Amino acid sequence: MNKIPFMLIMGEKEQEEGKIAVRKHGQGDLGSFSLSEFIEIFKKEVASELNKN
Repeated sequence: MNKIPFMLIMGEKEQEEGKIAVRKHGQGDLGSFSLSEFIEIFKKEVASELNKN
């Protein structure tokens, strides 16, 4: 089983902006994204991982 480790942060700042802060293991802070933007990023990561196998 492959893992795609992301950490999503939703603090006061993110709530005010309507975004989530995203960190990825091995890459660190990716920045802030709307939930729909993050979902697209995540879908691409999953597809990329599935294509490796």
